Amino acid sequence: MTNCRITVGLPVYNGEKYLAAAIESHLSQSFGDFELVISDNGSTDATEDICTRFANLDSRVRYLRSPTNRGILWNHRRVMEPIGDATPYFRWAGADDILEPGLLAAMVAVLDKRPEVEAVMPGTKNIDENGAIIRTMDRTLNLESPDVYQRARQILLANYQHVIAYGLLRAPSLRHMRTGPNYIGWDPVFIWELALRGQVFQLVEPALLRRFHRGSISRVKTVKEMKKWVEPDARPGMNFPHWTWAYEHARALFATPLPVRERSRIAAFLMRVTLWQRSELMRDVTQAAKRALGLSDEYTF
Repeated sequence: MTNCRITVGLPVYNGEKYLAAAIESHLSQSFGDFELVISDNGSTDATEDICTRFANLDSRVRYLRSPTNRGILWNHRRVMEPIGDATPYFRWAGADDILEPGLLAAMVAVLDKRPEVEAVMPGTKNIDENGAIIRTMDRTLNLESPDVYQRARQILLANYQHVIAYGLLRAPSLRHMRTGPNYIGWDPVFIWELALRGQVFQLVEPALLRRFHRGSISRVKTVKEMKKWVEPDARPGMNFPHWTWAYEHARALFATPLPVRERSRIAAFLMRVTLWQRSELMRDVTQAAKRALGLSDEYTF
């Protein structure tokens, strides 16, 4: 389905418990002009059987499988590869999340009508292991201002869940963006670059049901665990995540086509925020030293 309007990329590793529900929530959407690309990262459970069954039942499902686990970052990049040149929209999907009915249609309607909007962020409800809603997320981030400085400021100051990548994105923009799933904690920098490029609209309803459970990567706290999930083939070495994020924020800013005045205002504010975070930057250095001495394996975020 190279001419579909949406490519949905669903990376998965050992997702048998919730994967079927995630797939079914896509296939039952009222908007059906999409391809669901599932990339199985060498799963050792029943994930392959589940994906094969759905691929045989519905031509919109494309199943890709790696013989070994190459990590979350690689898998998030892989599901982008099948995006067709004529496909206008893309979204990543969580293997344990659920779309409420009508969510795809609602997001497409916004991007079809509003060219100034770069992405649509879904309203979010958190669910537990059994699918019960445990929290409806408050709207703490507003990126609908036409003023790019205000959008950039919001991104750096607001406290929010990183769900924009699980909304709906303009596929042509992704090809020109510097930021992508290339390093740990890429999400906030990705959101930052999106907001520099255009407005981000947030839906209220229908919502994304985001599942929190014991196997979530959000529960990972050590460098060893993070490496296993994210980059199992990466070489051991020093790790300074907050320094990486500060650098990547600056790179994204100077890679985005903006007037010099706007870029200068945003760069000055970014520098101030980076200085405010000096305790986190110093903690990166302290933790790196502790890991080198074998005193700690704690990750610094």
